[in-house]
Amino acid sequence: MNKIRNKKGQSMVEFALILPVFLLLLLGMVDLSRVISANFVLDNAARSAARIGVISNDDDDIETVINNATTTLNDSPIVINITPDEDSRSSGDELSVEITYTVDIITPIVSNIIGGSIDISGKTIMRIE
Repeated sequence: MNKIRNKKGQSMVEFALILPVFLLLLLGMVDLSRVISANFVLDNAARSAARIGVISNDDDDIETVINNATTTLNDSPIVINITPDEDSRSSGDELSVEITYTVDIITPIVSNIIGGSIDISGKTIMRIE
């Protein structure tokens, strides 16, 4: 009977030692997937917005496309940079749409090391038709 009790105690101690490392890896994977997902969303939004921008030449249309494409992101502010200005565009120029977003890291130890958030951006350059 004593041998069984000792083995149960040993497995509980091993589990207690491994659990923090396992949780850190699991939460780190969740954070990494959030950053990668947000990066894909920003790239797609910038591409779609640039395509609309070279056709319609209207900044309001570009911002509408970006806002519609980034609805899956959190409420962190999205910074939109469109160059050149709407008034100075002409056929043959390049239109650049850059979107910047901040992803907050939720894993406690990783957020202390990295600084709590990661800035990511999506940028697309297209020639105005």
